Amino acid sequence: MKKAVKKLFGRFNGQDVYSYTFETDSGYRLTSMPYGATILDYITPDKNGKFANINLRFANLEDYLVKGPKFGASVGPVAGRIGEGTFELNGKTYHLPQNNKTNNMHSGLDGIHVALFETAEVDDHSVTFYTERADGFGGFPGPIKIWIRHSLAENGELTLTYEAAADQDTLFNPTNHAYFNLSGDQSRLIDDFQLTINAAGYYPLDENSLPAEEIDSRAGFVQELMKGASVGSIRQSDHPQILLAGGIDHPFALDRDQEVAAEYYDPESGRLLRVRTDRSCLIVYTANNYNDFTKSKGHPAHNGLALEAQAVPDAIHRAEKDQVILKAGQVMKTSTSYHATVKQ
Repeated sequence: MKKAVKKLFGRFNGQDVYSYTFETDSGYRLTSMPYGATILDYITPDKNGKFANINLRFANLEDYLVKGPKFGASVGPVAGRIGEGTFELNGKTYHLPQNNKTNNMHSGLDGIHVALFETAEVDDHSVTFYTERADGFGGFPGPIKIWIRHSLAENGELTLTYEAAADQDTLFNPTNHAYFNLSGDQSRLIDDFQLTINAAGYYPLDENSLPAEEIDSRAGFVQELMKGASVGSIRQSDHPQILLAGGIDHPFALDRDQEVAAEYYDPESGRLLRVRTDRSCLIVYTANNYNDFTKSKGHPAHNGLALEAQAVPDAIHRAEKDQVILKAGQVMKTSTSYHATVKQ
């Protein structure tokens, strides 16, 4: 590994915000910043040895401060939707902002994606960001302490580790909102890229975009994704669930017997991205909707694929609730890795 590089990226609320770049001897690079514990660059080689950033991003900090798609940001403390923006824990009902229909989505507008984390530790292959949320902040019980570590291995594997502890029972179900375009060209659509998901099935969504109780493994598009299919062939299908979301925007229940959760491949560049995680669910999103600001920055819809590892959305209202309840005095830790290699 080469020596880590710290560089001023911008200013937020009167504070300097630095980026941290890590580079392997073979040329892989990871750049992250503490605003939102955000991945800026994941630079990897193609089959011709040409390096490019495969993570969608904005050019400067100011653009990240505008409400947008959360490119590369950490999401939490609870990623995904919480139905009706309420939940009950230890006999007490908590009310959260409803920022997605009647749901709380990604912990609302003041989730960790807009937090300026402290930089707790840096070495030549990783950075650890830290933040603390007060009791009641965003509607959640607390206080809760959160550490997020971004690390780059010599073989080019990017690993995200999340750790949290709280003084009272609360919820914790984080993820990262990176959008990957394996061509390295953010203007190119991802329709020709191939996606394989090692899933037991997917959770159909209702009219409020909340997942069904039971998984469906028989749907045609799910069967195709289990075998491997082009992103475009799936997102442009006439399946009612795909039409409902305007593309893929669904939770997939992972096959826990498989080491790799998903593979994402660009035949033209030869880049192959493998996802590994200890989480039970993978949210797959084909960048179906961008606001006008994001489009004005050169990002057409369907130019990236988000592969968000987490517990199933709305888990607190489901049998999976224990996956998202962080007990007082205990530490919850989870990790997900993305590894871009070349397939000739």
